[in-house]
Amino acid sequence: MRKMMMVVVLGIMPVAGRACTMLAPFEMDQIGGAELVIVGKVTGYQDLGTAWDAALVTVQVEDALKGKAGGEVTFIWNGGMAQGPYETRATGRVLIGAMRGGRIAVSDRAPDVRPDLPSIVQPYCGEVWMQPATKATVAEARKALE
Repeated sequence: MRKMMMVVVLGIMPVAGRACTMLAPFEMDQIGGAELVIVGKVTGYQDLGTAWDAALVTVQVEDALKGKAGGEVTFIWNGGMAQGPYETRATGRVLIGAMRGGRIAVSDRAPDVRPDLPSIVQPYCGEVWMQPATKATVAEARKALE
């Protein structure tokens, strides 16, 4: 019984409960599920310092592969259980799959800090839908969106 109680306690603790046993890799065939797919250069990153992990990623849009976007767009990146926002991922030229209107799954444990901004897709136990925008990656995204 004591072991069971420890498992329950560890499961509800913010840090220990966030761990996923496996990070599901990003698969390009999923990109069609995004409402907005853009290619652009990251011009800014700001960690919001929240307990539930959130950051702002500002991108100068070069091309909108799905949806409409242009100029400079600021996205909210809400962390998942396996991967949270970190600055080294949000650099250079990127391909982003996003949804309109902030956090995809809002709860009391993970409130939506910026529902006014498009949210970079971050599955709870999966890799973020922000990838380096190499020629091959962009070509693969275009093909997946056909």
